[in-house]
Amino acid sequence: MTTCADRTTTHRWSSSFYFALAAALAVVVATCKPSEVFGIRPGTVFVSVRDSFFTPDTIHVGRQLPVRWTNEGTVLHTVVSDSGFFGSGQLTPKAWFEVRFDSVGAYPYHCNIHAGMLGTVVVDP
Repeated sequence: MTTCADRTTTHRWSSSFYFALAAALAVVVATCKPSEVFGIRPGTVFVSVRDSFFTPDTIHVGRQLPVRWTNEGTVLHTVVSDSGFFGSGQLTPKAWFEVRFDSVGAYPYHCNIHAGMLGTVVVDP
């Protein structure tokens, strides 16, 4: 048997929970800029993932700048660092994957699905 006190306690708890959830969501929305989540950062270098190659296959990028790979082919592809530093998972057509490089060096990568699809990111000082 449910008493009036049980319903009141449950109502107070659920009201408090929803209020806290709404407050947390408001903080997230207020502190995140849409351009940071969805936009293209200045200095981004773009690589097209085609059905048998990356273009360009070698790129130069400055430190702390992102590289964005976009699957412009018709089949699934991956973008995977040879050293395991990054990996995109499977990219469907039109999907993209982005990595920011903080350290100078050469980062060879490949497509796990298609042998022979190779590329290199060279991070300059």
